[in-house]
Amino acid sequence: MAGTLEGKVAFITGAARGQGRSHAARLAEEGADIIAVDICRQIDTVAYPMATPDDLAQTAQDVEELDRRIHVAQADVRDRAALQAAFDAGVAELGAVDIVLANAGIAPMTLPGAENDPQAWFDVVEVNLTGVYHTVEVAKESLLGHGRGGAIVLTSSTAGLAGIGGESPGGLGYTTVAGGGRDRRP
Repeated sequence: MAGTLEGKVAFITGAARGQGRSHAARLAEEGADIIAVDICRQIDTVAYPMATPDDLAQTAQDVEELDRRIHVAQADVRDRAALQAAFDAGVAELGAVDIVLANAGIAPMTLPGAENDPQAWFDVVEVNLTGVYHTVEVAKESLLGHGRGGAIVLTSSTAGLAGIGGESPGGLGYTTVAGGGRDRRP
């Protein structure tokens, strides 16, 4: 029995591990081929280890084990030209996209010794907000051009509902990008 996404192509950023890998595997289970993009290197203001090329290779293996095609590329969502090149190569290999899943994101809450580094603000806004814009912009012509419709999914955080992150520039940027910390309590 064919999956509900048989013959579709999904473009996923932040695909090397975590939610991105999970999205790639789930969409592949439903029959989609995947264009998987991740930065696969460290951003200086992020305290935790970021994804690696080996992580992206594991995503590729997981998708291929589901008998789906995958195009992987290392690209930074902050760099629109690099993201466009990665996307174009994936479309050339797999075809026009039907699903755009902007999942790449960072949470640079605190880095020991750099709790007040304003660069953390800029990095989180560039990845979590500008990167989403770039993702949609590089894909929209392909998504709309084939006339089949499609879906754009923008991964966010519950920080947009309740506000988190503390007082560090990275934490403040994270909460701001996630939706401004609107308090929904009565």
